[in-house]
Amino acid sequence: CRFCIWSQAAMDELNTIYGAEGKRIPTAYMTNADLARIINSDEIQSVVKPALCSGEKPVPKRNAIKSIDALEALDPYAAAARKAETRAMEARAGKKASGLAAKRKAKKAFKAQGKAFYETASKQGNVCE
Repeated sequence: CRFCIWSQAAMDELNTIYGAEGKRIPTAYMTNADLARIINSDEIQSVVKPALCSGEKPVPKRNAIKSIDALEALDPYAAAARKAETRAMEARAGKKASGLAAKRKAKKAFKAQGKAFYETASKQGNVCE
């Protein structure tokens, strides 16, 4: 809300603007601004069609990136390739574990060999003298 103070000169000017030439003072489009009460009145509700209620919800679209079954419906070849890649990844994971174990065993043997060499070299004494 705004508080306006009008002077007498301003009021006289309003009379000359709107009153003399037959212009009308702007009025609100609605005389009753309680729109919710108007819409819910019996007169309006008796004429309006009832709301349509759909019993079943639409099934959400499946994401083909996440679901191989949805991908198979779109592109069977891509689904088969993806399944083959998944099997290959699982096989690589098994081979990786055994390969890492072999590398660790070889590294331990190499370290033990180095330590044994150092021990034999230090038993010989100082060779620089």
